[in-house]
Amino acid sequence: MVIKNAKIITPEKITDDADILIEGGTIQSIGRDLSDTDTLDAKGMYLTPGFVDIHTHGGYGADFMDSTPEAFSDALRFHLDNGTTSVVATSCTAPRESIISFLDFTREYLRSGARESRLIAGVHLEGPYLSKRNRGAQKEEDLAIPDKDDYSYILNYADIIRTVTLSPELPGADKMTRALTDVGIVVSGGHDDGIYPEFMPAIGAGMSHLTHLYCAMSELRFKDGRRNVGLREYALTDDSLTAEIIADDRHIPPELARLIIRAKGADRVAVVSDSLRCAGFEKDDRLYKLGSGDDAQLFRIGDGVAVTADGTKYAGSITPVRAMVKNLIDAGIGIVDAVKTGTLTPARIIGKGKEIGSIEVGKRANICILNANFELIDLILDGNIIQKGK
Repeated sequence: MVIKNAKIITPEKITDDADILIEGGTIQSIGRDLSDTDTLDAKGMYLTPGFVDIHTHGGYGADFMDSTPEAFSDALRFHLDNGTTSVVATSCTAPRESIISFLDFTREYLRSGARESRLIAGVHLEGPYLSKRNRGAQKEEDLAIPDKDDYSYILNYADIIRTVTLSPELPGADKMTRALTDVGIVVSGGHDDGIYPEFMPAIGAGMSHLTHLYCAMSELRFKDGRRNVGLREYALTDDSLTAEIIADDRHIPPELARLIIRAKGADRVAVVSDSLRCAGFEKDDRLYKLGSGDDAQLFRIGDGVAVTADGTKYAGSITPVRAMVKNLIDAGIGIVDAVKTGTLTPARIIGKGKEIGSIEVGKRANICILNANFELIDLILDGNIIQKGK
């Protein structure tokens, strides 16, 4: 198949009136005047890679921790309908047995060859090794501390776990960080309550990423007669750290998005949906569960965002990555950089940058065809047109 006459957004520039030749599910050639018996004219349309979401809990009524084929199918359909072709299924803080059940199911799902299984790029464990103060919507009774609570079970799932969120100031966080990074797991600082230099041992041990920067994260604080930066301020100065942002104009307003990307650059900032099971639904009066189980944290849909049942805290997002990228463009971020934050940067963070995340020869043909408003017109998955956008 050849897609013709498109505006192709690459990591470096936008190429007008260009063609892409796709064979065997991969991109074979990019140029002009390419031909094939099967052609699709994308005149005037943008072509981006399929979006990559490395922090999502679900959508369309399903949470990945429901750990059923139906839940995975529904959540992945939310992402496909919005142009996301690779996701890292994310847990919440929960009892150990619930987390293990989720890991077991995900591993078997990936091995099953289910039609949507290729969309799963791995697992993100968001907790339970988080601070009490900045736990956000995570349940306090399920929190754990690295030097008191066993984490060896995580190592047994290094084949599917891509990232683990950990509060770096917790006792034993540096030792845990080293153990996880030694088996190839990316350790991400977040939901923390530390100040400089309390989080530096974990960074020195290999912590390289940050979970939803500026959200449930330690901040500038006055202590012992002086001001000390928190992880959110330190993150802007350390180029060894990549960071997520929830660019839904609620968690991260446009002005803050510009500041973060100006400080760190699009190569170090990944847009994530942090979408909950209510993503894709209209605002209503229902209460939804974060994770699964009878005692799960409850939340509802607020004004463009999910909030805890009492309305006092943000609980997560209802916005897909594609819409967040458009928010960044509207905030004044250049199109090339904005797209990179939702595609190549997150792909690189999870070690998938050679396979997905950009329109380049040899990569998987996961491609979004978007109009000038960045609305999804067509979606191509592994070289096949699978559906119209919604």
